[in-house]
Amino acid sequence: MLGFILAAFGLAVMAYFLADRRGHPYGATLSLIWLYVTGVTFTLGVLFFAQFTAPMRSRFGWWEGVRLIMRHYTGLTTQFVRQPRPDDKKRQPSAAVVPRTDIPISLFTMRAGIVRSYQALAITKGNSFVRVAGPGFVNLYAKEEIRQVIDLRVQLRQQPVHASTRDGIPLETSVTVIFQVKHDAADRSQAHLLFPFDKEAIFLISYLQSVNVEGTSYGWAEQLTPRAAALLTWELAQYNLDALIHYPSTAVSPLQEINRRILENLQGQPDLRGIHIIAAKAGPLKLPQAIQEQNIATWRSDWQRKMAIEKATVDAEMIRRKKQARARAQIEIIETIIQNLEVMRQEGESELNQVIILRLIDALEEAVAADSPHALVPHRIMAGLLADASAQMQARLDDPLLPSGQGGEGSRP
Repeated sequence: MLGFILAAFGLAVMAYFLADRRGHPYGATLSLIWLYVTGVTFTLGVLFFAQFTAPMRSRFGWWEGVRLIMRHYTGLTTQFVRQPRPDDKKRQPSAAVVPRTDIPISLFTMRAGIVRSYQALAITKGNSFVRVAGPGFVNLYAKEEIRQVIDLRVQLRQQPVHASTRDGIPLETSVTVIFQVKHDAADRSQAHLLFPFDKEAIFLISYLQSVNVEGTSYGWAEQLTPRAAALLTWELAQYNLDALIHYPSTAVSPLQEINRRILENLQGQPDLRGIHIIAAKAGPLKLPQAIQEQNIATWRSDWQRKMAIEKATVDAEMIRRKKQARARAQIEIIETIIQNLEVMRQEGESELNQVIILRLIDALEEAVAADSPHALVPHRIMAGLLADASAQMQARLDDPLLPSGQGGEGSRP
């Protein structure tokens, strides 16, 4: 703006000293005409470029564009007049003071700009909260300042945690909190926004700040993980190590119960009403090396005991099946002998049959006295079966050898 004023003044001075062909000077008349033409040209140029400055295609947007251009020229003039020109050798490009969320620099130079679709601005005037601006085109009015830039996207924060169990075992873990700015899903007025939000939540979040002992300020996004870490430390102190690690497979994990209670506690805190907390999760537990080795040894001994029990069960089953197979083989042998004796009886080989049956009776008596089949069949039942089989064979062999009416004792040698 200062350059334009100096150029217009130079043209006016030049016109003042110009003269016509007769040598009469134009004087102030030509100077005023040139100043008027220069002013009209500048005004028309500003009106032409103003329609491309603001994104709003309306009369209001045109006027906002004119105001932004004039504010821009006025700001440059003020900066040029108030600040002395530094030495060329020492001139360095100064870094713009941009918030961490990287909002457009035009919000500081022209006090207007386009905010990204995932950002919202908490605007204050003095120490009072006045309104929420963004996303989209934002225009800062007189005495308005940006108090905070709110990220509307889903946030994830993680913090390491050092805790101890109820039996004094130190643990190392972490806590993760997933959250975002609270929004009303039933509100259709913000359906066009990529990340809808509740304006009341922005007001609550803008004042949610804390300062540590070192003077470092923490914003709203850094408030949740310290609280979740403190809750996790307290929750882990309520359990023994065995309760945290060894639990029935059908039961709910203690860590899942801890996560649920931490989430409910955070959601119930009144100063966090503007934040929608999606999840709060504790990480895997990391034990000291000595405790890990002890747990591995306990786990190994437990499985070795189970393996020994299983091996003994398998061995007993093998012995049982072996005895069962032996007993079945003996029964099959007896049945085969009976069939052979029946064939021999029909063929009339009486003397050989008597010798075989006597030897068979002795073998059966020895089998009854032996312990080989008693694992499967009781000794009394097996003895009865063998005695019946012996009696039947003796009766079948004695009948064809003796005349009718004679006993079996005379047939023995």
